[in-house]
Amino acid sequence: MEYQSYEKLSHVGHKHYKDTNFCSVIALASVTGMSFGKSRIKMEKLGRKHRKGSVVVDLLTAIKNRGYEYERIEGYRGHHVKTMGGKLKGKGNFIIIVRGHALAVMDGKINDWSENSCHRVVNVYKITKI
Repeated sequence: MEYQSYEKLSHVGHKHYKDTNFCSVIALASVTGMSFGKSRIKMEKLGRKHRKGSVVVDLLTAIKNRGYEYERIEGYRGHHVKTMGGKLKGKGNFIIIVRGHALAVMDGKINDWSENSCHRVVNVYKITKI
């Protein structure tokens, strides 16, 4: 599966949809390989409003509805985002939740603006195709 970069997905969101606060849309598009537009529609059907964020349960529901399953992975709470790429390298696709933000990690590559940040991890979910 070919993944789109954060920069490309973000550009589409800003330029074509005049949207902001779409971290869950980008995370969904990243781990499932969907386009930004399709991911945005899926999240809107689950209650996301234009230029507003969404809740974690809606992101996980969208992932499940797309034919993927998720499993909460223990042991990473409190780690910095910038260290997670190396810790998850070669282990598959993940959604990382930090306070007020969601991001995707695909085979150790963090696909988000926060890839070098010191945000502390709250939850990690492994995403696998059913």
